[in-house]
Amino acid sequence: MTAVATQLEREAEGRGAATQREHERQAVAAHYENHPEIFSLVLDRRLAYATGIFEAESEELETAQARKYAWIADQLAIRPGERVLDVGCGWGSNLLYLAEHTAGSFRGVTLSARQRDEALARAQRGGVADRVQIDVAHIEDVELHPASLDAVLFVGSIVHMHHRDAVHAKVARALRPGGRLLISDCFFPRQERGDRDSTATRYIFETALGYCRLLQLSDELALLEECGLDVLRVADLTASYACTLGRWIDNVRAHRDRIEALSPGFSRVLQVYMTIARLSFQRRTALEYMVVAVKGRPPRPLSAVVMP
Repeated sequence: MTAVATQLEREAEGRGAATQREHERQAVAAHYENHPEIFSLVLDRRLAYATGIFEAESEELETAQARKYAWIADQLAIRPGERVLDVGCGWGSNLLYLAEHTAGSFRGVTLSARQRDEALARAQRGGVADRVQIDVAHIEDVELHPASLDAVLFVGSIVHMHHRDAVHAKVARALRPGGRLLISDCFFPRQERGDRDSTATRYIFETALGYCRLLQLSDELALLEECGLDVLRVADLTASYACTLGRWIDNVRAHRDRIEALSPGFSRVLQVYMTIARLSFQRRTALEYMVVAVKGRPPRPLSAVVMP
C-alpha cells in the first residue's frame, strides 16, 4: 500500500478500527437518510447512485444506467440458487435488477435504515421480496460464513470503507470457488494531480458524503490479489461518470424547489459536491473504474461482452 493520501485518512488511522467503523456508520449514513423522493428526482428510476455507462455524451441517463445494470448482470452471471451479497446496496438499484433478471438469492447491506425501507418496498412492488434480504449494518460487523457466497458487489460504496484490507479479506473468505467480485468506484491516479487535501476535496469527502477514501487502482487490485482473487477485467468509466454527474446536476437544478422543501439546504450540498466531482473526473484528478475478479477458476468462459 502507498502512504496515506489525505488528512481525512490520517484522522481515520488515528481513531482505531472500532471507532472509525462507528464514524463511518454515522457520518456516511447521514447523507443517505435524506428523503428518498429527493434522490428519485435526481437519479434514474432505479436510484443508482453511481456512474452509468455512456456510449455518447448525448445519451439519456436512463439509457446509460440500463447499460450498466445489464453489464453487471452479464459479468456476475448469476445462476439459479446462487447467493449474492450487495455491500452498500443503497435503495436496491443493482440488487433488485439482479433479482428481477435472475433466479438467485440476494442479500443487501446498507448503513441507512431509510434506504433499506425504500429498497424493501421496491422489492415488494417488483415481486422479488421472497428472494431479497436487506440489513442495516456495517459490512465489518456482518457475519459471513466461509464459502457461503457466489458473488459480491460494491457499487459506489467501497469508497466509504477505510479498512479495505479487512473488508476484502472478509469477502474473499466468504466467496466459494468460482465466486465473483465486482467493484465500481472512484480512485486516485498514482501520479498525484491536484491537491488531495483541498477545501473542495474535503467538502466532497466529509461535508457531503461523510467519509471517503480513494485508493490508487493498483493498491485496490493488490489487496484483491493478496486475498487470493484473480482480476479478470478493469474498465475505465471516468468519462461516463463525468456525464452521469452532469445529468444529476441538471436534475438538481430542475427540482431545486422540491428538494429544498423536503430538506432545506440539501440542493446546494448536492450541486456543489457534484460540480466539484464532475470537474475532477473531467480533469482526471480522480478516476472511475469497474473491476471484476474471481476466486479460482471462473464458472464459465469469458463473456463476449468484454468492455462496456
